[in-house]
Amino acid sequence: MTVTFGDKKGKKTPVYVDGAYIGALYPGELRQYNLEDEGEISEAALERVQKECLLLRAKRYVMNLLLKADKTEEELKRKLRENGYSEETSEGAIEYVRSFHYIDELRTAENYIRTKMFSSSEKEIRYKLSEKGINDETIDMAYDRIAEENEDEENGNTELKAAESFLRKKLKTAPGEELPYEEKQKLMSSAYRKGFRSETIREALENLLREDR
Repeated sequence: MTVTFGDKKGKKTPVYVDGAYIGALYPGELRQYNLEDEGEISEAALERVQKECLLLRAKRYVMNLLLKADKTEEELKRKLRENGYSEETSEGAIEYVRSFHYIDELRTAENYIRTKMFSSSEKEIRYKLSEKGINDETIDMAYDRIAEENEDEENGNTELKAAESFLRKKLKTAPGEELPYEEKQKLMSSAYRKGFRSETIREALENLLREDR
């Protein structure tokens, strides 16, 4: 099997075997496995490179990512791809952390919702979670769990509180001052674009204006 090198990216060199991309290696790794451009490699040697070097490094990389913050499988795959790992190596690394239950998309969704629920609309939160690769069923379950936790707490309507928080930052009138119609429409449009429902926006704005009086 023939080894070929791609154009160097930073410190790492993309490596191909019979035209198939296997990953990007550091200079020391190339020397360690005696890899040369247009050189030959045996199946046994290729397996060592993939398991002892690339897969091991990918496992460490995803573990470090998960230690810093929860990540979905889609986010991990994206990070691995951006850092030059092949699809095969990425799948191996993700399967490794999955086997230890380090990836928990329900927990990720719950934590994200808790962080954003008082400052963002549910529509916006759902959109951001879907971007992370979390499906609607998991998002629904996360919202249900949080609702159950908050049943006995006097948290009120979190969507309303989030809308009030958003509008409060935009509101420029002084206490007791009448809000011009044009300004009110501008505020409502701004909140609507953030994903808040019309009835929630109206109630939130009324509450804020009542506070000012």
